[in-house]
Amino acid sequence: MQLSCFAEVATTLSFSRAAENLHVSQPTVSHQIKALEDELGCALLTRSTRTVRLTEDGMVFLGYAYEILDLEARSRAQLAQGGSGSTEHTIKIGVHDGLEGQLVVPALRTLHAADPDFDPVLRMGPASSLRDMLENGSIDVVPEYRDPAEAPSNATTLLRLADLPVVCVSARDHPLASRAGGPLCVEDLLRAGRIAVGDPHHCAEALVRAQRQVAMRVDTSQVMMGANVEVCLALARAGVAFTLLPDIPAARQPDLVAIPVEGLAPIAFGVRVRRGRRPALVNAFVKALADELASS
Repeated sequence: MQLSCFAEVATTLSFSRAAENLHVSQPTVSHQIKALEDELGCALLTRSTRTVRLTEDGMVFLGYAYEILDLEARSRAQLAQGGSGSTEHTIKIGVHDGLEGQLVVPALRTLHAADPDFDPVLRMGPASSLRDMLENGSIDVVPEYRDPAEAPSNATTLLRLADLPVVCVSARDHPLASRAGGPLCVEDLLRAGRIAVGDPHHCAEALVRAQRQVAMRVDTSQVMMGANVEVCLALARAGVAFTLLPDIPAARQPDLVAIPVEGLAPIAFGVRVRRGRRPALVNAFVKALADELASS
């Protein structure tokens, strides 16, 4: 009930509307959220007489709340069927952000075309949470960027699918867009204005490392911090900065230009899975994703 109240207020930004949607009183909603905040030891919402807003902790916790509520709904549905729900057609994929969600779309379409009963579940969260979920079986596979020399995990393994070159992504009216034929070198980027760099807490370490090879050589006033890859892309799309990303199909959008950059090492990309024998559907997903990367 606490999670339902919090998720409803976070969605509507209104205690009264949340109470109406949940068919409870407004004081009940307030009490449930206050109890949740007391239990977590942090404020999830800021309230005034006119507005309700999520705090930074609230924005982080909202993702977990949705995951828990989704799991509860699925478990109820399975138990209602006598606990005999089949997982033969289900794959649970963890993604770090919306760009990774878009990256797996072609593979999901391929699997859906082969099996009309295909039932994908996408869960979003930070890297540490996704790694824990993978190890305990809550998800089956996680796309991942990494440094090729990174030490492997004992409980899971990375199936390396491609080494992706780093590209400079900018709006079509950005000065760098005139170099669309490429390639660029790092020195070109040092004179190109502001660069958007991802938060290392929410972006792959290998990606942030590549971005910092440029960002650490320019004046700090020229560095714009983005909470995640999507924010960096938004800043690039607005024309106020450029960013550096692995060359993946999901980053190639009509209003953006992706230009190869020399002097930056490729970033390894793959999917992390549990060790041992894998379900056939996981193998089919990995193959479909690898085929999509190869064809692009």
